[in-house]
Amino acid sequence: MKKFFEIIKKKWIADTTRVILLVALLIVVYIAINIIVDNANLPTLDFTEEKLYSVSDESKEKVKDIDQEVTLYFFGADENTSIIDFAKQYNVINPNIKVEVVDSSERPDLLEKYSISDGESAVVIQAPERSKTLSAYELTSYDYTTGETTDLTEEKITNAIIETTSADKPKVYFLTGHGEMADSMNYAKQYLENDVIDLDDLDLLTSDFPEDCDVLIIATPTEDFTDLETETIINYINNGGNILWFNNGRTTQLANVQKVLDMYGVSIGSGVIRETDSDRMLPNAPNFILPSLSTHKVTNDITDGYVIMFNATRLEFKSDEELENLGVQATPIIQSSDTSYYRTDQSITSTTPQDGEETGSFPIAEELVKTIDDKESKLIIFADNLFVSDVQTTLRSSVGSQTISAINFRNNSDLLLNTVSYLADRDPAVTVRKQTEYVTYTATQKEDLVVRCIIFIFPLAIIVFGIVVWQIRRRKR
Repeated sequence: MKKFFEIIKKKWIADTTRVILLVALLIVVYIAINIIVDNANLPTLDFTEEKLYSVSDESKEKVKDIDQEVTLYFFGADENTSIIDFAKQYNVINPNIKVEVVDSSERPDLLEKYSISDGESAVVIQAPERSKTLSAYELTSYDYTTGETTDLTEEKITNAIIETTSADKPKVYFLTGHGEMADSMNYAKQYLENDVIDLDDLDLLTSDFPEDCDVLIIATPTEDFTDLETETIINYINNGGNILWFNNGRTTQLANVQKVLDMYGVSIGSGVIRETDSDRMLPNAPNFILPSLSTHKVTNDITDGYVIMFNATRLEFKSDEELENLGVQATPIIQSSDTSYYRTDQSITSTTPQDGEETGSFPIAEELVKTIDDKESKLIIFADNLFVSDVQTTLRSSVGSQTISAINFRNNSDLLLNTVSYLADRDPAVTVRKQTEYVTYTATQKEDLVVRCIIFIFPLAIIVFGIVVWQIRRRKR
């Protein structure tokens, strides 16, 4: 050590020019180390207990064996942002997964190809045959009630990689020709297509029932089915077909439509469910309710446990004995809270239950599984259609107002996607949701030593070195 300081004293400190060169050399070495480390794509050190900045073991298991070339294009992001550091971990797990930060000025072709506006933040997952676009707002979920933010980045990216490289692509048909609300479900269709699902319309008066139909969506018919259409849909049911049904409160009876529903022993109510608990409804809107979710595969991944139903009615079922005779098993998915009430006379303006109005919890969504010989047909029916629609709703509060499409409230879009994936028997998605409000840090003994060296030992060594140099120079004078 003494010899080391003698060398410094004689060779460097004596010459101010050499000191300057030494400082310059240290700066160059520092920059070089940073460049090397940055290009080396080293594993991220994540000391948070929630592992907010690390790809989970679940995701690693899902993507490690993918043998297709996948590129994650990041639009509106900077090379040095945390999301890029996170995404690069996928490349470490599987070299087939590449990450590219897109400069819109240099790659206008990609903006045009993926219909992304200049300056827009988005992630595109491009596989050889399929792609999926994730907008920035899809990567987080904000609970306006609690103020909590949930990071969905890993969940969305991992699932998009799985979906775009999967051999199976569900085929979903929207029934048309009866005044359905499919034209008011443009956002819903975009979300479904973006979830790597093939969509098409189906008019049974002009075409046969397609053999590749995984899910038939019937969205609020306002005109009755013909006898031939009814027979075709019933035949689809008897062959194990799956149906997703949305309906508002029924004001007119459609005999053939009800004939199809009778296959499952269910009908649609004519009233509206309203709330009395201010915590279970949107401000000053007792008919815009936050219902209770049952434990079911389509609700298990809902971030905060809430969706919003708009003017929902109730489902009405045949007796347990009649359901058994039909071979139908019912499983609840969504119910209103115990503080809700059911109003059939909409001319009443009171916001509290009136005499004769039923109170309590009412079924809003149900899964009905019908067994026919060795086949099963699933119907998931929602006694609400607005929650998946494009209908614009304005919320007013003390801090201002906000207009938003119904499907973009809370977890409404997730509920739709989960339901279609469930009915299409798609493989379970990865669920990795990280709360970002309260971050706690933990480290192994080795990691703790590294951190302490960086925080304490290195700065202390620099200080000691500076003092030694100062003393040497002082004595020289």
